[in-house]
Amino acid sequence: MTTPWSRVIGALVGCAVGGLFLAAAFHGTPPVAVWQALQAGHWGWPALAVLTGTAVFVLAKTARWRLLLGSGPAVRGGWLAEPVLAGLALNALVPHSGEFVRAVSLQRRAGLPASGVLSSIVAERVFDLFGVLIVGSAALIELPVIPRLDAAVRVLGLVAAVLAALIVVALVLPDAVEAVARRLTVAFPERVREWLLRQVSDALRGLEPVRSPRTSAAVLAWSLIQWLAVAFAVWGCGRVVGFEAGAAAASLVVVGIVVAFLLPNAPGYAGSVQIAFLVTLEPLGVPEDQALAASFVYQLLMILPLVVAGLVCLRPSLARRE
Repeated sequence: MTTPWSRVIGALVGCAVGGLFLAAAFHGTPPVAVWQALQAGHWGWPALAVLTGTAVFVLAKTARWRLLLGSGPAVRGGWLAEPVLAGLALNALVPHSGEFVRAVSLQRRAGLPASGVLSSIVAERVFDLFGVLIVGSAALIELPVIPRLDAAVRVLGLVAAVLAALIVVALVLPDAVEAVARRLTVAFPERVREWLLRQVSDALRGLEPVRSPRTSAAVLAWSLIQWLAVAFAVWGCGRVVGFEAGAAAASLVVVGIVVAFLLPNAPGYAGSVQIAFLVTLEPLGVPEDQALAASFVYQLLMILPLVVAGLVCLRPSLARRE
C-alpha cells in the first residue's frame, strides 16, 4: 500500500534519476546543436508517421486489454479507450499510477472488481515484455551485437520469465495460492482477512482469459502490433530530424525505452527517453545531436499527445455508469 509520503519520495527519486539521465545524455553534446537539428527538421509527413504510430499503439493496447478482460458484456464498447488513455497519461506524469485509475474506472463503469482488473494489467505487462523481446531479438539478428543492448534484452527476458512464472503458478495452482493467502492472513482481523482473501480470489478470476491458448495468441499478436507501432513512430522521429533509423534500429530503440521505463522516471519520461535513443543509436553511427533531437520529437509527438488526450479522458473514465 502506498502513502502520500511514499508517492512524494518516489516522484523525487524519479526527478533525480531523470535529471542524471539528462546530464549524462548532454555530456559532450551542446544543447544548441540539438535545437538546430529540431529547427531544421522535416515536420510534414514524417511527423504524421509518428502520430499514426501513436494512434495504432493506443488502438492495439485497447484491443488487447479487451481480450484480457474476458468476454463479459460489461466491457464492450469504445469507451474502453478512455481509461487506457487516462492510464497512459498518469503513468507519464506519476509512474505506475495509471494502473489504479484503469482499475477504478472499470470498477465504477462496468462493476468489475479492481483486483481482477489489476491482475489483467499484470498479464498485460507480461505480454508487453514478450512482445518487446520478440521485436528486439529479431532486430539483434540483423544488426551487429552491441553488448549493452544485448544486456537490455537479457534484463527484459529475466523480468518476463519471473512474471510469467507467477502467472502460470496462479493459473495451474489457484487452490494452492488461495491456501497460502489464508495462511498468511490468519493473524489479521476477520474483516480485513475476508477482504484480502476476496481480493486474491478476484485476482485469480481476472487471469482466467489467459488460460485460453487462442486468447493468449491473440493477445500476443496485439502486443506485437503495439510495439511495432512504437517502432514505426521511432522511425518517423528519425526522419523528422534527418536520419534513416531502419526497422531494426527503431526496434532496438523500443527495447531501450522499455528498459528505461522500468526505472524511476521524471514526468514525461524526461531523461529516460534521451538515454534510450542515445545509447541505442549512437553505436549504430547516428550523430549524438540527431539522436537526442529524435528523442525530443518522440516526447513532443507521442508522449505529449497521449498526456493531453489522457487528461481529457480522465474525468469521463472515472464517472460512474448511469
